[in-house]
Amino acid sequence: MPLIKNSALTFSAAVLLVIVQILGSSPAGANQGIGCYYIRYDIKSSNNRIVDSALVMVPADQEYRTSVFYPHRAGGGTTAVPGNSAEQSLARAQENALKKLLEQRGLKSVSSRSSVFSGKTAAMETVISYEGAFLPPIEVVEQNYSPRTESFNAVFLVRFSPIAFPDQWKWLEFKTRVKSIFQDIISLF
Repeated sequence: MPLIKNSALTFSAAVLLVIVQILGSSPAGANQGIGCYYIRYDIKSSNNRIVDSALVMVPADQEYRTSVFYPHRAGGGTTAVPGNSAEQSLARAQENALKKLLEQRGLKSVSSRSSVFSGKTAAMETVISYEGAFLPPIEVVEQNYSPRTESFNAVFLVRFSPIAFPDQWKWLEFKTRVKSIFQDIISLF
């Protein structure tokens, strides 16, 4: 009789482990420290001219709107500014690389607004947003300085995932909750 109970318990534990492995989407050890950063790049234009842009990056350990993180090579560059250190140039190149990666692979959304005065359109504002997430660290694959063009270029390896399209958010939230519940159950044993 005890053998049957132990077999059933072992089978149940094995099933729980398999489910947790199926629901898990990030590589082992990827979520130590700050596990995930949400990034968004907004480009604002008014009357067909770019007037502002902003890159926002915040820790997002509880971000459920991503699926699988894949490694991507992203290149960025900047012009050399006298007095800037190599670290500052590398940081600026990294920022430009993240912007390019978001433009190429991120979830794109567009919002616009027009102002009408006396029956005529006076101003039209459009904001294009690119959203994604990445897992640290961002690795520097190569970097170089070109004295001829006075530019600093670098290539980075980024584990990136675009934000899922809104119709998938409920499923991803459910999947994250189930995964969290199973991890809590397993941590009791």
